[in-house]
Amino acid sequence: MYFDEEPFLSAIDFHVSAPIVPWEADEFYVQEITGKLSAMVNDREGVKAGTIELLKIQAVEVENNHLDLLDVCDAHSDYLVAMYHAIFDEEGETKRELEIEPSWNDILVLWKFDIPEEFRKVGAIVRAFETAIKVWGSTDLVIASFDKEESDFIGLALTVDEWRQLGFQRIAGTPFAFRDNCCINPYGIKIE
Repeated sequence: MYFDEEPFLSAIDFHVSAPIVPWEADEFYVQEITGKLSAMVNDREGVKAGTIELLKIQAVEVENNHLDLLDVCDAHSDYLVAMYHAIFDEEGETKRELEIEPSWNDILVLWKFDIPEEFRKVGAIVRAFETAIKVWGSTDLVIASFDKEESDFIGLALTVDEWRQLGFQRIAGTPFAFRDNCCINPYGIKIE
């Protein structure tokens, strides 16, 4: 696709579906969220700019209903089980060496994206995920995984600069990274 002018990301249309409470099965505590991006290429013309996918783990509800977060992760996927073991110790507390502030609420996972290069090169992926974090996880622990050959999971193929702008810290020995939204991201993009 060729643009006369540089496209700019204009909106994300989020879609989520959740079962009606009471949530009687562990898998109900994880919602899959899809965000469809749109961009403007000039004053009158909008185009589709790709999609992002998130997972929202309702950790507060898990705790309030006396459930085990690991069981909830296991009910969804092996990916979330591996994420759980990267973040939490045997007692279900965040690992001390990660220095995660204890005031987070839920867990937001940046799961997948499909954004064409013409939008990616103008910063759409960082802006899209940053918008998703502000909408769905402003007080959450945010998790993502790297795209690594030795990993069993498909991770996010982000550049080093994109990871940095999003404020993620790698978790040693795992394909995962986290962003503690209780702390300020010193590398975050300045939205004008």
